[in-house]
Amino acid sequence: MPIISRFNAATTAATVDPDNVLFTARLNNIRPLVNMLRSIYFQNRTTCAINSEGVVFTVEEASSTVAQAYLRTDLFAAFNFNSTIAKEQNQAQGIELADEDGDEDTVYVVLPLDILLDCLTLFYGPSGGASGGGSTAALLSGGNPMDLRGATTAHVAFNGIGTDFELMLEERGVISVCRMATFVPESSVDLDFSGSPVIQQLIIRSEWLRDAFNELDPTSETVGISMAPQAPFFRISTTGDNGSTEMTYSKDERILDSFFCSEEQENRYKLAQILRCKHALSLSDKTKIRVNQRGFLSFQFMIPTDADVSFVNFLFAPQTLSE
Repeated sequence: MPIISRFNAATTAATVDPDNVLFTARLNNIRPLVNMLRSIYFQNRTTCAINSEGVVFTVEEASSTVAQAYLRTDLFAAFNFNSTIAKEQNQAQGIELADEDGDEDTVYVVLPLDILLDCLTLFYGPSGGASGGGSTAALLSGGNPMDLRGATTAHVAFNGIGTDFELMLEERGVISVCRMATFVPESSVDLDFSGSPVIQQLIIRSEWLRDAFNELDPTSETVGISMAPQAPFFRISTTGDNGSTEMTYSKDERILDSFFCSEEQENRYKLAQILRCKHALSLSDKTKIRVNQRGFLSFQFMIPTDADVSFVNFLFAPQTLSE
């Protein structure tokens, strides 16, 4: 459980000199962060990657689904990442410095996502008001939208593996500090989407995809997704106890912003895993869908925020590879 206390902000690590701390940041409103974390909340732990470009939260399931929420620095009112401290800590732990993107300063830490959400929504009850109480996990499982209407400010501080991850929340003069234990990351799932060429790609207006998801037969174990250079260009289908359901889409500019298909291919994915992304879809304006030659499926949801567009990505292995 997190340690939660209320006291003067001057005594918290969230207000220390950023030159002496690995990572500090400030959000003037927690709602974008909460919404994005909720969209990948199907496991209780998340791997957090922090570097000078922002923060990425990753959740994995059954070696066949990976979800990532990207928070770029422009989403924060203040963002300070000390790359010198990051290098020193990585070297001390014997971590390979240069990752595949050439960023040698990234720091990885595992956080309890359920507790992180509980801390962030500490001021909010089931009605969305600052009434407190109620587990975030229970609210989410119950379908409560948790519309965060307040402007809760959040300060974040983290000083590396072995230290607590600290949040300082403030709303209407009330300050709460939450400190969470952190965990050392283990080896992550690598679905290697970039290892094969992309043969299919489109950008669809999310309202059309939401309609399609609402029509999927919940008794079906799998969902078929196919693209072709000729009509029907894009098709989503399920077969279950209630019969077959199929949605097809033309290249109408009112539906698709762009379309590319160099090779016709249909793949099937576990429906229960595909439905994990419904919350991210509900927040998005547009969705980019890509399929590589091995059948791996990528959804990139473009979510508007006060600062700019943020992204939540889901990556799925086709059923024949994930069984």
